[in-house]
Amino acid sequence: MIIGKFQQEGNAFVGTILGLNAPAPVTIAPTDLKGIDYTVTAYGLDLGVAWKKTSAKGNSYLSIKLDNPFLQVPVNCALITQSEGQALIWEREKPKAEEPAEE
Repeated sequence: MIIGKFQQEGNAFVGTILGLNAPAPVTIAPTDLKGIDYTVTAYGLDLGVAWKKTSAKGNSYLSIKLDNPFLQVPVNCALITQSEGQALIWEREKPKAEEPAEE
């Protein structure tokens, strides 16, 4: 499911994420923080972090974890390149199979 649309501006990505009450203006910008490639901000507030990744097919993308006090639970998503720009995609985690009861 696409939850946001972004355009690259220099080394950063600028766009909006849907579902935060109203479309929120979001910036994904490079950072010098150790172990993190990008920070994600909305309205100047921290919204999450991102890491550069490469898919099994060799496509580059950003693995993003959105997490702040206004979200009920952290959200894992990916920023991928599409023909019209970048799309922020999210997939609901598949429920784990129930383990059989011990007898």
